[in-house]
Amino acid sequence: MLSPLVQPMLRQLGLWPAFLAQEFAPSHRTLKSWDEAGLKSSELLLEARGPSWRVDRAGFDDWIAAQGCRAAARVDAKVAHLQREADGWSVACDDGDSHSARLIVDATGRTRALAHRQGLRAKAQDRLIAAYAEATMSGQAEPELLVEAFEDGWWYTLALDGGRRVFACMTDADLARGLRLSTPDGWRAALARTQFVSALASKIFQLDEPRLVPAGSRCAATAAGFRFLCAGDAASAFDPISGHGVVKAMRSGMFAAYAASDHLVRGDVAALDRYGAWVAREAAVYATTLSEHYGSVSRWAARPFWQRRRVSSSNSLNGLSEQ
Repeated sequence: MLSPLVQPMLRQLGLWPAFLAQEFAPSHRTLKSWDEAGLKSSELLLEARGPSWRVDRAGFDDWIAAQGCRAAARVDAKVAHLQREADGWSVACDDGDSHSARLIVDATGRTRALAHRQGLRAKAQDRLIAAYAEATMSGQAEPELLVEAFEDGWWYTLALDGGRRVFACMTDADLARGLRLSTPDGWRAALARTQFVSALASKIFQLDEPRLVPAGSRCAATAAGFRFLCAGDAASAFDPISGHGVVKAMRSGMFAAYAASDHLVRGDVAALDRYGAWVAREAAVYATTLSEHYGSVSRWAARPFWQRRRVSSSNSLNGLSEQ
């Protein structure tokens, strides 16, 4: 699901008409059961920024990558080795070719493949994972995004194209092991502890094998170095409950591009450091907001998942472990 904030991002990139031409489905409300037993609807019909958008993530990623490649040369190879030079970098690829780069941008997502090569670590705020499964549904699909909290975390479900639907259980890695979320039986048992998500799951015709993917909050200890920038999830990764993951990554990429341009074209030696400071400020604001949002849940205050998140926002960035 793309936040309404994607519209100004795409407009600034000149891609809004092309995005609309993809005919992604708009979504005008979100259903949520968070700190109360009932289900609440957040209506977006009167939202000035427009609706959210239900997109096939792989299709959206391919589309926006194709748009970006129109303005750049594309090399279909993996980086095998990076060597720092006096005025930039030497890049050796796994296809045997070598390239020179005045500046490197790591946009490899949570893997941070290039940053790790340079010894640049990330700080993890939690160990959130998603136990993710897609299903083929019978009957009419409910299109809205549904979020429901439960004792050991929260679930979300969203309709996809072709009568498919995604279901995901968000919890901590150690709790996921105890719940056996990597197994169909354990995953279904956790699903049965919900009220509204399980009601939609009753229409599952065929369920794919659940898989676990990391989803925790983390921020680069250093988002910028010698002619090197981390962008998108490589710079900071947000909890999916924020609802702004894709938009945040796009905004980070745009700011990284501005910093690179200021540094390389205008000779602004402080541009990369300013970008790194911006990443750190954004992460601090996000951590405070996230702490307040999770802290609003009192129904299961004594349960480990929720207890771990009931921390003061002033301490939310302290004591993070390096990854």
